[in-house]
Amino acid sequence: MNTKLIALTFVALSACAANVFADNNQARDIQEYTYGTKLDIAEVTMSPDLNFCGVRPVVMSYVDHMGKPHNLRYEASGDGCLGEN
Repeated sequence: MNTKLIALTFVALSACAANVFADNNQARDIQEYTYGTKLDIAEVTMSPDLNFCGVRPVVMSYVDHMGKPHNLRYEASGDGCLGEN
């Protein structure tokens, strides 16, 4: 019983570590948008939250027409300060 519990613990920890590693790799693979960047967007998989005031960098995730996922960082103006003139 004890070895089964230890083995199950190692499996759970391995799954958590693999998930963290995948998240870190995704964060590193962010393309910076510049004027004239050619984009092939088939589907947006994650839109940035624009609930802030001002301009700041945001990240959008999308899939191209070949099915490859991408992350794109660009400057966006938030919607959080609308009506505060």
